[in-house]
Amino acid sequence: MPWETVLVIVIIALAVVPAFVVWSWYTDAVNIRVQSGVNDDEAAATMFIRVLDAAQRTLIVHDDGNKMTGTVYDDNRVVEAVGRRLRENQQLNIRCLFNDRQDLELVRRMRSEFPDRFKAWYRQGPRPAGDVHYKIADDGAFGHISTHQHGQPERRSKLLDCSAAKPRTRKHVFRRYLTRFERDVAAATE
Repeated sequence: MPWETVLVIVIIALAVVPAFVVWSWYTDAVNIRVQSGVNDDEAAATMFIRVLDAAQRTLIVHDDGNKMTGTVYDDNRVVEAVGRRLRENQQLNIRCLFNDRQDLELVRRMRSEFPDRFKAWYRQGPRPAGDVHYKIADDGAFGHISTHQHGQPERRSKLLDCSAAKPRTRKHVFRRYLTRFERDVAAATE
């Protein structure tokens, strides 16, 4: 085969293959639905339950977990919904990482009722500046991301439904949170 033909094949491969990968990536991005806004305690509880209901295998939660009026983790609707989902779905595992070690109803009851499938850890040291909180179902199929100052009931948030996206797209969307969660849990205490 002449070197000119080989060169043309190499150039085409170097141009076409990356273009196809990029095209494939961006066409799958249309399968992600995003709902942005500001939520309060009531909306936060509703969002938590939406992500919980989407979870089939795993739910990870990172939040302050501080005991303030209106906290999701003392909200009876949330506590009952978590118990219901764990009873209904024997495959579901929930893991939580909190910045503050507080006596939360959700943690107390679920650790008691489902010690093998509900775990909670507490971060060592102070809350990081600009901490982002999240609830992520099934490695990125569905998730809720929020930011707020410590103790503030109003949060900027995004609800991301990636259930129609490919698994690699889901992991790309949530990779930094999934990776950070595992790293932070490894350094936390129960």
